[in-house]
Amino acid sequence: MCGLPVWIGIDDTDSYYGGCTTWVAAELASRFKDRLLDFPYLVRLNPEIPWKTRGNGALALKLSSLTDEEVKEVASFVMAAARDEGKSSPSLLISWGGERQERFAVKAVRDVITKRELERTLEKIGPTSRYFLKKPGKSRGLIGCIAAINHPWSDATYELIAYRENQSYERPEFRDDVLWMDSLTAPVTFANFDREIGKPLIYPHGPDPVLFGIRGEDPRVLKAGMMMLGNSSSLWMVFKTNQGTNEHVVAVNGFAEAYPYRTVSIDARVASNPAIVSGGHVVIGLVDRHGSPGQAVFYRQTGNLNHVARRIMKGDLVRIWGGVRPEAERKVINGQGLVLIAPNTTYEEVPSCPFCHRKMREINAGRYICDRCKVEAVGRARLQLKRDIVPNRIYQPSASAFKHLMKPAGRRPIRTPQE
Repeated sequence: MCGLPVWIGIDDTDSYYGGCTTWVAAELASRFKDRLLDFPYLVRLNPEIPWKTRGNGALALKLSSLTDEEVKEVASFVMAAARDEGKSSPSLLISWGGERQERFAVKAVRDVITKRELERTLEKIGPTSRYFLKKPGKSRGLIGCIAAINHPWSDATYELIAYRENQSYERPEFRDDVLWMDSLTAPVTFANFDREIGKPLIYPHGPDPVLFGIRGEDPRVLKAGMMMLGNSSSLWMVFKTNQGTNEHVVAVNGFAEAYPYRTVSIDARVASNPAIVSGGHVVIGLVDRHGSPGQAVFYRQTGNLNHVARRIMKGDLVRIWGGVRPEAERKVINGQGLVLIAPNTTYEEVPSCPFCHRKMREINAGRYICDRCKVEAVGRARLQLKRDIVPNRIYQPSASAFKHLMKPAGRRPIRTPQE
């Protein structure tokens, strides 16, 4: 092991009750900062997986070398820092060389990795790897370890995370400072502030050591943003990440390919006008290009996206993406985004009399008569509609309802000198 480039993969060291895998990685990156060959990696895995803990993020470090004694030191630190409450499976993988497992890594972001797939991959990398589990036999965290180490970076953003010294104190939130920082650094930074409701988005609210996180395209701008906030934290780290890339979204041809626990994008025709159900959620009936039915649900919490979904009409051709519910009877997508591809611009209604302007009465299929003027008409009246939804514009949730992997509309990746 000594003298060879080495990967450290870490996953599932947090729980709903505390802990943070990024903090574990940041501490190790600080310990071995002179041997780091790249930014620490923060890879968000499939957000639809039901047995995730919180953000479903896995971490990886690439070092120039690591001695046998340092391997023991790393394992001891990670296992001591890991939380083992609930369904977490704290895992550590140390790997030096071997065949890249990029297909496995991509699937971990977009789909479900089975236990057998994990076992086969561990057999492949076994001669050049060593793993450690806090819970004997609980190896699910190794999925994230392998995925973070082998992630192919076709697109990337960065996040600067600062950590608080004492977790017993509440995080101070400086609303005006965050708004000022956002106004000066956006769009190179993103997801800092929800201007619709006046809420800072950089502060988490869980029982973890994170003080704040600033996301964006350029590490230099993230560091400038941290200085604008007057950060005094002694531990902070810039991570290379797949956040904001839509890497989890899989384009499918129809509902038959919309498997549970995946995030899919599908083009479909709106089969019925939106229904607003209890709680303010919007349900839209859809039919794909093969005639198969499905539904999309836009929850009230998605804010702006929910309001746009209410204005969709029967006959519209739309592109919708979101997580597929695990329901056997029908395919239901929890909407995360919407594009109106081809709007329905006509509306049919019972014709009016051209003389008295009263609505006519249907006397048989497709034939109408005005009871006052005795004027007859054939067929329903077709009216031109003026729609207030812009075709081919990407509509997304309000900023406070954004999830880690969602790509902000208009985001344009940039290449920094560090890449």
